[in-house]
Amino acid sequence: MATQETPSFDDLEPVDNSTDDDYDSEWIELEPGESVVGEIRDLSPNCGKYDTTVIELARGIGDVVAMWSNGQIDNALDDNDLGEGDVVGIKHTEQTSVFTNEDGEEQEYDIWKVRELPAGGPE
Repeated sequence: MATQETPSFDDLEPVDNSTDDDYDSEWIELEPGESVVGEIRDLSPNCGKYDTTVIELARGIGDVVAMWSNGQIDNALDDNDLGEGDVVGIKHTEQTSVFTNEDGEEQEYDIWKVRELPAGGPE
């Protein structure tokens, strides 16, 4: 095997570092009091820096949005066997709660709620 020197950075070809994340959808970030309703199109777990789920929701024909999930939303979806094809509502409430962390410090967090469209549609 022939020995070669490691090339310098400047000798290497640039790679495409575009941030094409396969989400052509509009990203939304719900503020306290805001909600979104739509059909779950895709759930992509373990995304981003914090291994968070990305939810894609179709709010109507041609209106697909993407948003970051959180533990409260993930648990509600899992506990109720909700996934692709289910119509859900997700609300970032104006309510907060407090828990005590491992260091004994109180941490405040926002309350999120998830609702589902009952089988057969609205009554």
